[in-house]
Amino acid sequence: MKRIRKEEHIMRKAFTREQTLAAIRREGFSGVPVFQAKWWGEGLREQYGDKLIPLQEDYPDDLCAFWFREPGYETSSNGNPEYRMGFLDYSNAERHSIGNAVVLLPDWDQLDAFLDHYPSPKEAGIFDGVEDVIKNADGRYKIGCWWKFLHERLWTIRGMENLMYDYYDNMDGLKCICEKILEFDMAIVDECARLGFDGIFTSDDLGHQRGPMMSPEIFRELYLPYYKQFIGYVHSKGMQMFLHSCGDNTLLMEDLLEAGLDVFHPVQKGCMDMEETARRFGGRITFLAGMDVQHTLVEATPEEVREEVRRMKRIFDSEKGGLLLAMGNGILSGTPLENIRAALDEMYAE
Repeated sequence: MKRIRKEEHIMRKAFTREQTLAAIRREGFSGVPVFQAKWWGEGLREQYGDKLIPLQEDYPDDLCAFWFREPGYETSSNGNPEYRMGFLDYSNAERHSIGNAVVLLPDWDQLDAFLDHYPSPKEAGIFDGVEDVIKNADGRYKIGCWWKFLHERLWTIRGMENLMYDYYDNMDGLKCICEKILEFDMAIVDECARLGFDGIFTSDDLGHQRGPMMSPEIFRELYLPYYKQFIGYVHSKGMQMFLHSCGDNTLLMEDLLEAGLDVFHPVQKGCMDMEETARRFGGRITFLAGMDVQHTLVEATPEEVREEVRRMKRIFDSEKGGLLLAMGNGILSGTPLENIRAALDEMYAE
């Protein structure tokens, strides 16, 4: 791979679709593709403004991402008032802790009305701009993206506290909502497949700092069958499945492997043991290993940041591949610009 020196750092060309596929499939590609590395978190653009533009330009995206327009929550995300997850007037509703959001379904007696008003995946305009993404992909791996799969979507609908009770008090109601979520998401997969995408990326923050947010037994009863169905559907369309899940997912990794997950992100530092995770699950799943944005990227020196990226490569990479690199989450405001540059330089180093 030809490297081009620009100023003080070394560049490489973006990897091709075939090279990225080989890394994901662990078929012997020695390079490490990078995805979600220029993930500007809340406040970072306000802090640095145009200083981020060179970072956008200097480091190629190995995976070409398209984010469709998701439905709104309490209000629509477009001009259609029905394109939202909620179905009530929430102007005076109580808000809960996750994002200071309202509980969209406050009463199980309203389930039928909630399902009847669920937004349509055929909403006009939600794939606007995809043609430009495809045109500019230039032979790269193309991935369709959205946030919130099942657990995250349910806590958005019911509120986190309610959901914790629902796991024991109303599993049947949760399953009804999961079926509606899958119906919507599978229609999005259909469109991504029609457009020639190679993978699907979504999120489901299943873990807290020391374990999963639900018992493995609850995960297996409620979520695992839907994970299997959805990932199987993605595979049937010739695409791979990427999952972002913060926190400690160690107790659920075997279940995610059973469901057929292809790529797991981020193996959060401080929550999951990188060495143990690589030892136990490496070779059976590919890791989109995420740089720690909570402490290392904020507090370390540039050289310490570089060493952390090198350490991630040593732990997760193999002769067959099986590693992609990313930020673990959005880069926090207050992160030194030189640390961001150091992380990107080392991620893209050959």
